[in-house]
Amino acid sequence: MIKEKDVLEEVKEKEQKNSLSRRKFLLSTGALTAGLLATGGIIGCASKGVSVATTGGSSGVPWKYEKLDVDLVRKRGYEGYYKFGCCYGAAEALLITLKETSGGQWGSIPVDMFKYGAGGAYSWGTLCGALNGSLAVINLATEKHAELGNELIGWYTEFPFPSAKHESYCKIPKQITTISKSPLCHVSVSTWAAKADAKINEPLKKDRCAKVTGDTAAHAAELLNQALAGKFTAVYKVPEEFKHCMQCHQGEKSLRDDQQGKMNCLLCHDDHPAKG
Repeated sequence: MIKEKDVLEEVKEKEQKNSLSRRKFLLSTGALTAGLLATGGIIGCASKGVSVATTGGSSGVPWKYEKLDVDLVRKRGYEGYYKFGCCYGAAEALLITLKETSGGQWGSIPVDMFKYGAGGAYSWGTLCGALNGSLAVINLATEKHAELGNELIGWYTEFPFPSAKHESYCKIPKQITTISKSPLCHVSVSTWAAKADAKINEPLKKDRCAKVTGDTAAHAAELLNQALAGKFTAVYKVPEEFKHCMQCHQGEKSLRDDQQGKMNCLLCHDDHPAKG
């Protein structure tokens, strides 16, 4: 006859064995996970519904990169525009070049995600897609993304687009240039179209925007190279023509603190202080 004491001892022994097995499993999988995280090995789990950081830090960025070939980025940006527009073209130019030169996570981003940005996001004419795509990459590449991003946008508003650096391979050379005074697609395109007497949906305008895409991605590459070398210095300054507007309306220390933005106010608003 089985004694109660013997049964209790047998149950206790089984529980101890199960506990040891669970502990070994957790320790082994924990070590594996830690090893993969340390080497950046857990990539692609998101497709299975698992979210994990791939590198050090809570967000995993910035990602390491090597010096970029600016002219190559410019040409790729021009070519990329003809695939899916300005945002896609700029992002693809930078990401493909970074993947080739730097490897790592730079090959993990699906470039198709940038298709939405064409024409200022689904042709709404908001932030120029060339800026949009370039800023996304800058954000991944450096902790100084705010400084570089601000510089890129400011540069864009004062640069005479398109540059002549596409002449050897572009479809339509020697195009008219204009300065948009704005980062908005609507303003940039309409300003140029008015001066060039061009239609928005004709080849002349498309080639212009392809060049803008290449020029913007190329300048983003230049800024990233400067940051990598520790030589980045902001050049853009708010033009005097509307600086006084910001002093009065923008920022915690301004007189009114009732507006947000850094664009040229006079494109849409009267300069009321100048009125007698």
